[in-house]
Amino acid sequence: MKIFFRDSKVHVVMVLMASSCLTSCKRTEVPVLPPAKVNVIKAVQQDVPLHEDFVAQVYGQSDVDIRSRSEGWVTSVNFKEGSMVKKGDLLYVIDDVQYQTRVDREASALTSAQTELVRAQNELSRVKPLAEMNALSKKDLDNATASFEAAKAHVRAAEASLQNAKIELGYTRVYAPFNGIVGISNVRVGDYTSRAGSNSILTTISSIGAVRVRFQISEREYLRISKLSQSERQNLRYVKLVLADGSIYPEQGEVNFADREIDPSTGTLTIEASFPNPTGLLRPGLYVKARVLVSTFPKAVLVPQRAVMQLQTLSQVFTVTDSSTLKARVVEVGAKINDAWIITKGLEPGERVAVIGTAAITPNSKIEVVEMAWPEKNQQPQ
Repeated sequence: MKIFFRDSKVHVVMVLMASSCLTSCKRTEVPVLPPAKVNVIKAVQQDVPLHEDFVAQVYGQSDVDIRSRSEGWVTSVNFKEGSMVKKGDLLYVIDDVQYQTRVDREASALTSAQTELVRAQNELSRVKPLAEMNALSKKDLDNATASFEAAKAHVRAAEASLQNAKIELGYTRVYAPFNGIVGISNVRVGDYTSRAGSNSILTTISSIGAVRVRFQISEREYLRISKLSQSERQNLRYVKLVLADGSIYPEQGEVNFADREIDPSTGTLTIEASFPNPTGLLRPGLYVKARVLVSTFPKAVLVPQRAVMQLQTLSQVFTVTDSSTLKARVVEVGAKINDAWIITKGLEPGERVAVIGTAAITPNSKIEVVEMAWPEKNQQPQ
């Protein structure tokens, strides 16, 4: 279809507009973006200790429930909860009226028995010479001797009863069995306590100058450790603690023992280690991680975890060429060590690797290299 312009002026305007459009289109250019700045590190090589962490719990060197050994009303509580106490410190006083009364009664019974013993002894002393002169019969001598022996036995029984009454009276005073930190009191002044039941536990004292840490290992770990040589097992004797805030406890512990059996309900073996606790930082009940040196990876090649891209079963890194170009390379990774991966295959020590993170950069891209020190001082992979 042909279009005819009746007005020549309109035709000229249209031609000028088309020419202007073509000229402006030719002058539009795509802006060239500068290379992206990317952190670049060098893969390091070093011997890396491989640790394994186990959930653990802290116990006092001694955790002793202080139980009541007498029945009665609590008349005095003589300590501040949560404070340190010394061996022999008075903790509780229990009403002792009934126990003191029994002591008095048994003391009176002992006096009566001793008086009877004196009488029987005098009687024997009188009868014996008369019997030797045949002034009294042998039966009279036997009766006097039997009365004397019975009186002696009665005195011994009365002494034992008095001693037992004094011991029970002593139970109304509850003393600290050793130096330690005392817990919350389960009774207050006016409470009734007894020898049995839930109200027999007055409080708990823990010795925390040193502490015990218990953790469990699986059957598989146990079997693996059993196959190690004697020298390899030496490394397993020493334990470190990782606290709840991620910090490392400064003191090193040593394994005390392993339980005699695998727990059939959990399939685990309980291990206990002892730790010095000079500052009292570790408290009974605290949950920690027990870190055990399993083995050492010799001459391991390490890169930051952020430098490794993982796509399903594949892992890759971006190496940096001399011309600051990224090249994708498939690698094989081993264990994670803090913020690093161990590269077992595909990367040599000293090669430059880009730490891209979440940046959208593709292979063969040009970058502006920003040299990054890694690992930082005092943050070596361990």
